[in-house]
Amino acid sequence: MSRLKLPLYGKILSWFALNLAVLALLFFFFLKAQFRLGLDWMLSGEPGDRISAIGETITFEFSRLAESEWPARLSDYDQKHGVTFGLFNSRGEQVFGKSITPPPEVMPRLIDRRPPGEKQGRRSPGPVSKRPADAPPKPRFMLRAGEPSRYWAGVHLDLVPQGGTALTLVMVSDTISGGGLFFDLWPWLALAAAALVLSALLWMPFVRGITGFIGTLNHAAGRIAHGKFDERIEKQRSDELGELSTSVNTMAAQLGDYMREQKRITADVAHELCSPIARMQMALGVVEQRSTPDQSTYLQKLDRELQHMAKLVEEVLAFSKAETIPDRETPEDLDLRELLQNILAREAPENGIKLEIGDIKLHSLRNALDRGIGNVVRNAIRYAKDLEITAKAENGRVIIEIADRGPGVPEEALSRLFEPFYRPEAARGRKTGGSGLGLAITKRCIEACGGTVTARNREGGGLLVVLKILAKWQRR
Repeated sequence: MSRLKLPLYGKILSWFALNLAVLALLFFFFLKAQFRLGLDWMLSGEPGDRISAIGETITFEFSRLAESEWPARLSDYDQKHGVTFGLFNSRGEQVFGKSITPPPEVMPRLIDRRPPGEKQGRRSPGPVSKRPADAPPKPRFMLRAGEPSRYWAGVHLDLVPQGGTALTLVMVSDTISGGGLFFDLWPWLALAAAALVLSALLWMPFVRGITGFIGTLNHAAGRIAHGKFDERIEKQRSDELGELSTSVNTMAAQLGDYMREQKRITADVAHELCSPIARMQMALGVVEQRSTPDQSTYLQKLDRELQHMAKLVEEVLAFSKAETIPDRETPEDLDLRELLQNILAREAPENGIKLEIGDIKLHSLRNALDRGIGNVVRNAIRYAKDLEITAKAENGRVIIEIADRGPGVPEEALSRLFEPFYRPEAARGRKTGGSGLGLAITKRCIEACGGTVTARNREGGGLLVVLKILAKWQRR
């Protein structure tokens, strides 16, 4: 089972979401603990103000109404706010409103313990003065009680019915919100949304800056890994990522210098070997003319070794020069069919190779394509049979497929097939193995034409080499 691949950007945002979830859980458990201890703490905020305000409103309104109208007016409040309203006397007895049975925990709260001087009775209709703004709030309470649990809130009023005592307004709800009287959820949701948006606005540029720069580093490292040692990271930062980008630039420069020096030494050594090998071949020819029949066999073996050495040096020189093809060649208009026919006439004049190709025109490097495709064809003829070549134009590229029905290549060797001097175990013999540079030269030639080359095994046996080339050459 493969693991889910999540980009760094997604991981950071996931951790951010997890952080918010943990904070939300902590807040939830905090509220739950507070509710378990009691809800009177809520009365110090807006819920307490709303309860006091509705108590003042009912006191002011009911003092102007006949007592016979109070039950109907309480019913209107029930429907308006979605909670049950009731008026209780100081003994905990309900005197007005829909029947409510307070649980034992609520009963002590219904008793108005204010001194008589603080109770201002309002009974007769008529003008009633408003309560001063700086006056202390009337005693209030709020708790969760009963079975099933319900939320109870109350406020002691100055409202006194005929022949009775000051009343206590009780509000009962099945939910903590209490129709918005006890707890208004929307401001909390708005606050949470605002906090989330603000946090995202603060985090997003930071996260995008990090992930974007890491993406730039990854892209540059990938190009360096593919031999583009002139790649540099232009963006600079003053943190650890900036230090990493400086190290990557330094590494690329040093690798580039090292590879250029290595290639120069390889080319120089190969070039210097050409002269002594040529002189040895000339001397061997003179010795062969004067040799005896007994010496002829040994001289022929020596000649084959010299020829193999000369071939190897020639391939090394070709490999070194392949990298500079774009600087040495000029692109020209080509007919792909004609180019392939010339390659097959040279590499396989007597091999019945199947060629399927339409009228495809190219503007590319002729010699590079000739050498690159020719090496693949020569390699296929050496190891396989039933060779097929097809080509098609697609999205600004020309795709050439060279397929055979040979033994194929071990799967573990496919990724290294185009490396210099690499040969699968089955191809290591002197007679058929070559120098191990043919396909490496192909890779450089095709890349010089702005293309790529890959290989994979075919179903039923054989190897398929796919060359993708730009239809119109562009300097990289």
